Amino acid sequence: MIKETFGKYMSPQIVNEILKNPELIKPGGVKKELTILFSDIRDFTPISEKMSPDSLVEMLNAYFTVMTEVIFSNRGVIDKFIGDAIMAFFGAPADDPEHPMRACRCALEMVKALERFNRDNAHKGWPSLRIGIGINTDVVVIGNMGSENRMDYTVIGDGVNLASRLEGLTKEYKVPIVVSENTVKKVREHFDFVPLGEVKVKGKEMPVRVWTIKNKEVQG
Repeated sequence: MIKETFGKYMSPQIVNEILKNPELIKPGGVKKELTILFSDIRDFTPISEKMSPDSLVEMLNAYFTVMTEVIFSNRGVIDKFIGDAIMAFFGAPADDPEHPMRACRCALEMVKALERFNRDNAHKGWPSLRIGIGINTDVVVIGNMGSENRMDYTVIGDGVNLASRLEGLTKEYKVPIVVSENTVKKVREHFDFVPLGEVKVKGKEMPVRVWTIKNKEVQG
């Protein structure tokens, strides 16, 4: 049951950890510090209007397959696909103190993987895709939520909403990745961050400081 339920949105490595310790997914919710990642395809509406339904679905399925592999390789969990967007989190159900670093590394690898995806599929006449990625680390509620007939293992909370809003800011700043101060504080020594400034985010009284990541991970 666990393999059937969780095998499609988390890596086999994490599923095996759940099998060893089913308490990780016990009913109910818990508060836990996680890193949440949202990604979205830029200008998807005009792209979809120019493609046939069959070609659009084929392209999206191929794109999601590539992105899922990158997320799984960094111990991330696919929370859901929302149209052309992906919501993922790092640090659960198994504890992982390196979840902020894994999320940032994942974002960089997603951008690189998309470059290869575009090159490899140009001969099919598919458009060259661009993505925006928002990352935030915060204490959120994670657990099995839903109705009596349908449950999802998911995360909710203000920190999730902020990650989604940071993804939207990639359009304003014209960068592929926007990272919150919460995340940057935890992994500053591992990546080359560039400050973008402060932004007023809906639902937040104080401005939020944001960064982007240069296209490399600092070694050492």
